[in-house]
This record gives sequence, C-alpha cells and structure tokens, in this order.
Amino acid sequence: MTTQTATFDVSLGPALTEQQAREIYRQGEEAVVFALLSLAQRVAEPQTSTTPFVAPTTPSAMIPQYLKPKAEGRHKRPGLKLGHPGSRRPTPKPNRWTDHRLPSCPECCGPLTRTNQTRTRLTEDIPEAITPVVTEHTIHRDWCSNCQKAVEPVVTDALPGATLGNRTLVLSAWLHYGLGNTLSQIVAVFNHHLTLKVTPGGLIQMWYRLQAILFAWYLQIQTEALDSAVLHGDETGWRVNGKTH
Repeated sequence: MTTQTATFDVSLGPALTEQQAREIYRQGEEAVVFALLSLAQRVAEPQTSTTPFVAPTTPSAMIPQYLKPKAEGRHKRPGLKLGHPGSRRPTPKPNRWTDHRLPSCPECCGPLTRTNQTRTRLTEDIPEAITPVVTEHTIHRDWCSNCQKAVEPVVTDALPGATLGNRTLVLSAWLHYGLGNTLSQIVAVFNHHLTLKVTPGGLIQMWYRLQAILFAWYLQIQTEALDSAVLHGDETGWRVNGKTH
C-alpha cells in the first residue's frame, strides 16, 4: 500500500477529472482501494471551512446573506472635500416676531428676577391657515377701427375658460405625473391642506387642456428620439455577492 501511494498524486476532491479517475483505476486494485479509503476519510472528517461551496452560476438572490463576502469598507471619507463650500439651506429672514418669557420658575414655580439676557431662534413653517386668492379680472373690450372688430387683452393667469389658475394646474399635474400621486390623494391635498376645493373631474379636464398645449413638444421629442442612434439606455442594476453592479 505504501509503494502504491508513492505514485498516487491526484486530488480526490471536487476537482477530480474523469482522466484522473481512469489513471487511478489503471494503477491497480490497491490504488482504487486507497482512493476510496481516502475519500471516505475526507467525508468523515468535520468540515473545517464555515463557508459551503457555492457555484459561480448561483444567482445572488438565492445565496444567503451570511454566505456573501463582506462589502469592502469605504475608501474615501464621506462628504465633500475640505475647503468645498457648504451646501446647507440659506438662512431665512424673519417676517414675524414672537417673545417668549416664563411667568415663574418651571422647577419650583418661584418668582423670577428679570434680566436683559436673550437669545434668538429661527423657525420656518407653512402658514397656519392657507387661504386661496380669488381674483376678479375686469377685462376691457375696445373697438379697433382698422380691424373693424372688438378686441380685449388675454388673461394669462389661467387657461381660457378655466376658473383655476396656472399655479394650481402645474402643481396638480406635477403631483400626478411627476410624483405619481393618485387622483384621490391630490384632491385630498387641495381640499384639506390647501383649502382649495377641487373635484376629480375638474382636475382631469385641466390636464386634458394642458396635454393639448404640450402635445407639440411631445411630438418633437418623439421625432428626435426616433432619429437618434440610441433609443434608450437600460441601466438596470443586478446584485452579485451582495454588491450592486
């Protein structure tokens, strides 16, 4: 057995090929017995590795999280570089002032000796009661002797024949098409938070009018997209070993 094992130099693990197995068989009965005993001993030994074998073709979603390699640490310091100007919100200017003073000590309810020490703090919030602005437009109609007809200025604050202004139109369209809010959610925001009564049918009618105005730009974008070399770019990510590629 010892003389046979001296020439036995192949791996008995998962990397064993068919050619190597046939080579063991050609070495005779003792080589086959030795290979089987070695394989049985390896199976009987406790697994020293805590990470089971995972095939390279296994999708990342089917691999447990504890089997995936740990993500590498951040290579650079988070945030902007030193010396870069800040990107904080600008400090608002107050348009309302309120004084706060305690009538007594909040700990023992005893009297307080007034001093001249003060500090200021700024808070910015939406108004407590939002009241829509209702504007009555007086449109003067005058006679043009050259055109032989009456002319009048165009009201640019709203679409023709609309009772809701352009700000309401743009905000509702942005909430629906830009942010994906439902029709009932938009109605709730206007009716309860902005105290501007709207109906689902009124919003849809306004959006149809907006569609008619923007349809020319839509066709232009469609033509430019069809004439371009690339119609779209698919940037869908895929998780591989816990990392997004």
